Amino acid sequence: MRNLFFILLMTIGCTACSGPTEDKWTKDRPKTYPVTGTVTFEGKPLEAATIVFQSTGGTPQAAVGRSDKEGHFQLRTFADGDGAIAGEHNVTITCIKTEGPPEGANLDEIDIVIKETSLIPKQYGDVKKSGLTATVTPDQNNQVTFDLEHKK
Repeated sequence: MRNLFFILLMTIGCTACSGPTEDKWTKDRPKTYPVTGTVTFEGKPLEAATIVFQSTGGTPQAAVGRSDKEGHFQLRTFADGDGAIAGEHNVTITCIKTEGPPEGANLDEIDIVIKETSLIPKQYGDVKKSGLTATVTPDQNNQVTFDLEHKK
């Protein structure tokens, strides 16, 4: 009986120490490569912009990033900072200011109105009109810059 208990204990211990197992979803996902960059609007860093890379190749996969106050961003596909899959990408960028009820307002007593205002031309958020593209290359420094302006 003591040997059975010992074997059971060892089996549980070895299973717990073997580390995370790789599931089918994790194993089958495409390889990603780090991508960082900067986005500006009218020559100034664009804070709180959402940058989306949509692959144009055989594997439809999106990568997303959010710019900081200096306009810097890092893309994520599956995990923080993992980047995007290799190949050509169509790029969209949006930067929305959202206004809602005043702070402290009793939401039961007012009509809630949410106002969203784009801080950049809306074309940059449309994959067919943005005109933005990027190429992600394996094993290279994938650093991109997007200098946005009012479209004429």
